[in-house]
Amino acid sequence: MFYAKFLIALLMVLFHLNTAVAAEITQVKFDSLPEAVKKTTLAIIDQKDISKLSQINDNNLIRFEIEADKTENNQDVVALELVIASNGKLMKLAKEVPYYALSYPQMQEIEKRYPGIKVTEAESVDLHFYDVVGNINGLAINFRLYEDGLIEDQSK
Repeated sequence: MFYAKFLIALLMVLFHLNTAVAAEITQVKFDSLPEAVKKTTLAIIDQKDISKLSQINDNNLIRFEIEADKTENNQDVVALELVIASNGKLMKLAKEVPYYALSYPQMQEIEKRYPGIKVTEAESVDLHFYDVVGNINGLAINFRLYEDGLIEDQSK
């Protein structure tokens, strides 16, 4: 029984290593995006604000990364980064925020942990994924599942 569990764990590690191939990234035009990706994108930003569009093919799992520069409330330009699965589901939304937008207790904690730090960039990042827990023949399995189908092993 121990050997069976060991073999399953070993196979999972080898499979994970085998799939750790570099992703292929290509620049794309907005018009070539799947309709679901266009819809999600336009719900968040205007097409005119998009500065870069990339299609990422990671072991046949397709997602799109959209970078944009957007003016908010007639203030400075804010950099946005979206990652959207080919089915239109938002995987990541990152928004540049000014350091002074952090709360005073957050700033105090940063200064306490990193005395003298000069913060050059801060981002508000929202990620979407599922944490999945299960077992195979009594062996605990934990992984993170993203909207594009990517699975990251969380078992330790």
